[in-house]
Amino acid sequence: MPIVEYTPSRFGNLKEMVSQVPGPMNLAHRGFVDYYYSTRDWCKLYLYYSDEGKVIGTLGRELAPFILGSRKITIRIASNWYSLRRGIGGELYEHSAKSNLDSVAIMFGGSQKTLDILRHHSWIFMPGIRGFSLNNPYEAVPDSSWWRSATKSVIRHLTTHRLPTLASRLPSSVVNEIAVREEKSYSADLLPSHHPFSFHFTPSLEHLCWRYNLSLPFIRYRLFRVLTHGRTTGFVILSDSPHRIIVAHCDGDNPSSLAYGVLLSILEAGRHDSEARGVFLACSHSDMQEIFCQFGFHSDGEDLPFAFRTHPDGLDPSFGTSNWLVNFDWGDNGLSPAFLDPPSTA
Repeated sequence: MPIVEYTPSRFGNLKEMVSQVPGPMNLAHRGFVDYYYSTRDWCKLYLYYSDEGKVIGTLGRELAPFILGSRKITIRIASNWYSLRRGIGGELYEHSAKSNLDSVAIMFGGSQKTLDILRHHSWIFMPGIRGFSLNNPYEAVPDSSWWRSATKSVIRHLTTHRLPTLASRLPSSVVNEIAVREEKSYSADLLPSHHPFSFHFTPSLEHLCWRYNLSLPFIRYRLFRVLTHGRTTGFVILSDSPHRIIVAHCDGDNPSSLAYGVLLSILEAGRHDSEARGVFLACSHSDMQEIFCQFGFHSDGEDLPFAFRTHPDGLDPSFGTSNWLVNFDWGDNGLSPAFLDPPSTA
């Protein structure tokens, strides 16, 4: 039973397996699968074939550069971990681990069954990473049961507002000091000159351009430059669709300025909205969480599941995640089945 890497010629085999898994899956969308899993060596989808030549298991992995403390590490982010037969998931994981020995595996999200398996195998769960919603939380990730269960109590406390009406919630001092400007392409000067976060994603410009491509047909990413007193201090990437906005990724050289840059980017993206749109983001940094809550974001206090397979050098779980920079759209989290274009099965 060989395990092979996905190529576009294997989509028909993959599609046959997907049809046997209940619920919507982003693996059903050929445009996403071909782009995400077959255009860069750092992102692959492993397919498990039966003796009959059928795909009966999948596991995706994206190799992403991070900094933990003062060390550079490679994180292996898992995605689309499915199997149709008992035991196959473990074989796929072992194959991925052996094929990427210099990386540290994480799981960010996952089904309840997946999370139960991780706990059974003593994965290291990190507390304090929360999901924050503005307006309707269910619009953000409609097909993610773990996220929906973590936010189901929030909806009772939400009052919806059109995004343009929320600009007055920003302090005048912030409006006078911080601004955002939408950009049509990525440039090296967007990358922070120094990093105040003890754990954060540090993609190269090429990796950033690929993962948050501003020209993809199936998802619309928008890029905003954060300016403090006219100087570039960070950037914000939003996933913008008709019914919701997700803060996909952001980075900067000051946590508070970055948080306000996120809010200004959301307001800019929604300044012509005639109806209330849901907004969702993930955050663990204590100062940033406070700013988001003051603006009107809500969290039910439940942690989003984030776990390491092994203990990476430099990790001290006792310090928690309050100085981490975590964004929701890592791995394939923000690449949900609710894509903007119809799936092509050609």
